[in-house]
Amino acid sequence: MKYEDIAVAYYSDQDYNKRILTHPTAEDLKDKLATNLKKVKNPYRDAYLWIKGEFLDVSGMYDCLQGREGVMKAQLNTEQKKREDQAEAEKLTAGKTTLKSFFKSKS
Repeated sequence: MKYEDIAVAYYSDQDYNKRILTHPTAEDLKDKLATNLKKVKNPYRDAYLWIKGEFLDVSGMYDCLQGREGVMKAQLNTEQKKREDQAEAEKLTAGKTTLKSFFKSKS
């Protein structure tokens, strides 16, 4: 508004009827602008919160997949150990393993 006072005074040869923001009929414009300014929401803040939420969703999905992969590896290792133990038990029950080879294989 101060800029308009200076600019209109300079470019219109002091004709104050050419003012818009500081014209005498627009005296409540400053109050209207102040109240409307308080009502305006920052769109960048909303975009930031939306993008942050999306990033957290993707991060959660990645953590979920990493956890699933870890569980699957542990399951495969357990199944492999179970098969090896079962094969060893079958050898022992079949009598194919002697006491000497039993202790040698566990060294």
